[in-house]
Amino acid sequence: MSLHRFKQIALVLLVAAGVSLWAADARSADQIPSAEVTQPWELDSYQACDNAGVCKAPGLFDELYLRFAFDGSKQPQDFGVNAVAGAQATINLGLPVLPDYGIGFQIGSSITATSNAVRVYELVGETTGRTQSFTTVGMFQRFDSGWSWGVVHDFLYEDYFDDFSLGQWRLRSSFDFNECNQVGATAMLRSYDDTGTFGASTDVRLQPIDQLQFYWRHYWQSGAQTSLWLGLADGHGEDNAVTGFAPAKDESFLFGADVLMPLTPSLAIYGETNIITPIDTGTVDAFLGIQWYPGAKAYSARRGKFSPMFEVASPVSLAADLIRL
Repeated sequence: MSLHRFKQIALVLLVAAGVSLWAADARSADQIPSAEVTQPWELDSYQACDNAGVCKAPGLFDELYLRFAFDGSKQPQDFGVNAVAGAQATINLGLPVLPDYGIGFQIGSSITATSNAVRVYELVGETTGRTQSFTTVGMFQRFDSGWSWGVVHDFLYEDYFDDFSLGQWRLRSSFDFNECNQVGATAMLRSYDDTGTFGASTDVRLQPIDQLQFYWRHYWQSGAQTSLWLGLADGHGEDNAVTGFAPAKDESFLFGADVLMPLTPSLAIYGETNIITPIDTGTVDAFLGIQWYPGAKAYSARRGKFSPMFEVASPVSLAADLIRL
């Protein structure tokens, strides 16, 4: 990513953060939802109150969820001839750090174990699957004004045609227009890459692809949530393990979506996808699965003051480029 584009991303996030701080106390008291609630999706997950106004103290694992999902992925790191599909297991936890200031901490981990969906690697004597271990750690803050910000670092250890360790930063600023709609911007910025060998003698480097996304999230009366986003991704390589060298692709358009559908207070369906164009050399990543909330917070997921602001990293949110050395 060019220095100019990096400055543009940084400027957007800094302006959004500055406005959020300025607007933190802008909402008057009569605009802040009262403790009395009538629907399950209106419950604040940090201090849930019933219709009589009786509130319970927060539990240590109130903002914990576990997910088991089917995962499919195709990225530039697949060298133009492969795609993978398999299973994902994820755990994510949000905790209050400074409750009076709305500051929270999140930590989570995910394992994705997949097998090749194309036979080319097998025919050339390469690996038949990929295992990825993700860890996400960071901080966030939610204001009564509706503004929020957060930053996390994603760590990835990958066992593929070689072993790789990658890292990226994710930054987000968002605003709740009302009880049903949220808009925001998310930036993914690589922090470190790694080198390895494909086959017997092809040296390559893998690096996270920088991305900038603008999203809109809608909270439905049923308790379901849907998000749509558009944005730009840094350029990526188009080399092919069979056909050889190809010029790299410049910055590309991206789009994606997620959906969260509570089934019971403890169970929800969650899925997410992100696509970097052009589809033939970019990314096509998606997963869909079941999330379990031990604290029975499915209806207030992502809406509580100390709900994790970010999903744990996955191929959807950490795409890897391949550069032939």
